[in-house]
Amino acid sequence: MADLQITTRHPLRHSFGLLDLAVYLRRFWQRRDLLMHMTVRHLRGQYKQSILGYAWAFVNPLSQIVILSFVFSTILRIAVPEEVPYPLFMFVGLLPWIFFSSAISSATDSVVNASSLVTKVYFPREILPTAAVLTKLVELSFGLMILIVLMLYYGHPPEATSVWLPLLFFIHLVFTLGLSYPLAALNLYFHDVRFLVGVVLLLWFYLTPIIYPVSLVPEKYEIIFDLNPNALFVNAYRRVLLYGESPGIEKVLLGALIAAVTFFVGYYLFKKMERGFADRI
Repeated sequence: MADLQITTRHPLRHSFGLLDLAVYLRRFWQRRDLLMHMTVRHLRGQYKQSILGYAWAFVNPLSQIVILSFVFSTILRIAVPEEVPYPLFMFVGLLPWIFFSSAISSATDSVVNASSLVTKVYFPREILPTAAVLTKLVELSFGLMILIVLMLYYGHPPEATSVWLPLLFFIHLVFTLGLSYPLAALNLYFHDVRFLVGVVLLLWFYLTPIIYPVSLVPEKYEIIFDLNPNALFVNAYRRVLLYGESPGIEKVLLGALIAAVTFFVGYYLFKKMERGFADRI
């Protein structure tokens, strides 16, 4: 934290445009060491004074897969392709959703929770929601361990097309960051945002084909899923990991376009609202 400038003055006070956006992004990249420091700090603080500590990163996805698998495969009996066991089918969609939803929730509160730091020193404020999102990568890695165990248990090793996963997840990560920035800023202006985010995430969960395949969706409602970026990502994960299919270049390009637009628009809105942070704290 030694490289923080001890000032609360915003470095650029003139009208904000695309050139300023490039300047901010460059300065953000230059502070990547601070970003890593804040990510580690956020991670340690998250499990501080917790009896189970990092074990919670296992407990959360494990409990969800047990409960959801029992309800939707035993009680409601959701039909999925026969070659893939339901718990495996469901968890491949649930794991990235857990990352996405927990990252959005954590990032939304990131600026409010660091209000004392924001008013004392100047640093790129976007580091706060970014660090909150990156913290969830650690929890995702624990979830991946559970997924590997499931695949070994069911005798369903990853397909060769799994080489697409890093690119697909990077696009998903950029999309998540793009949503996190304006939500973190808006939550400082309107504290109702954190509650609204919880409601929207709950609705979004059921509108994303996580616990059911898209084939069960009535044709007249398919437009909802076509417009849902998370449905695009979840289907791509399943295709490359479970079915040995390519995600399709056109789908990858579409996802990349959605992620890029979301990121730059979200970042732009964050920097526009950032100037009023000190007055709102």
